[in-house]
Amino acid sequence: MLIDCDPGLDDAIALLAAAHLTDLVGITTVNGNVGIEHTTHNALAVAQVSGRDIPVHRGAERPLIAPTIDAAYVHGATGLGSVEIPNLERDIDSDDAVGFILDMARSVDDLQLVAVGPLTNIALALRRDPSLPSRLGGFTIMGGGAHVGNVTAVAEFNVWADPEAAAIVFREFPMTTMVGLDVTHRVLMGATDRDRMRAAGGPAATLAADLLDFAVVRADEIAGRDGAPIHDATAVMSVVAPELFTGIERPVEVELSGTITRGMTVVDDRPGGRAGEGPAPANACVLLDADEQAVIDGIVDAIIALDAS
Repeated sequence: MLIDCDPGLDDAIALLAAAHLTDLVGITTVNGNVGIEHTTHNALAVAQVSGRDIPVHRGAERPLIAPTIDAAYVHGATGLGSVEIPNLERDIDSDDAVGFILDMARSVDDLQLVAVGPLTNIALALRRDPSLPSRLGGFTIMGGGAHVGNVTAVAEFNVWADPEAAAIVFREFPMTTMVGLDVTHRVLMGATDRDRMRAAGGPAATLAADLLDFAVVRADEIAGRDGAPIHDATAVMSVVAPELFTGIERPVEVELSGTITRGMTVVDDRPGGRAGEGPAPANACVLLDADEQAVIDGIVDAIIALDAS
């Protein structure tokens, strides 16, 4: 697995889970939840806490066209809430995330590329090598939603932050697994999960517990939720344990010009397809449901096991 991300509370938890559950060949960073300096620093810190020698490559510092925005109001000014992280003992492996993605796609058989931030790096990789999709074992994003948004009524943050990049990705990949808000809003982690990890006591579990503590408070303040959606770790679990999820294959396009719908992932669910044209070819498997408790247990167990391995 290669994870393209913008850590971020849930990105950090996703990286810790993936470090145990997968052969994580690398991490690439992108501007998103916070600026590229913070997301890259956070990725390095999480990789260090994991105890794994995971390469980290810095990527795009701004969207393709859209103005630079962030979600610091959710994730805190540094992206990891109020959590104190250790001093870094290493630096990035390169500042060419796109080159690293393409190199891994060429050299690693059946690579699973999982993008859980804005899709800027992936769009730039497609520009550099349009054959990228054919070189992968699978491509999964955390982004979008068939029925709901979070940053607007219809747009999810990762797509809304760089909709032009997302439009390129959905157009160029023949099949994308879309782990959107329809399913991630069902996977809520709370105090019980935090306490399990804190009781385990290892560095990865302690970091995840501290991150979850902040995320739960923010989820309650922002949306009145009794638990925090751990979006990005859910995307990792959809690759590791696809049997826990259900979805439908549908055509998906990204709205770029709507005054109140920019960044919306438009899922064409019409049985007969477009009037006078018939159905368009499906380009996404849109996940809609999950065995929530099994997904949560998989994340928590993986992080606890990471410390023990």
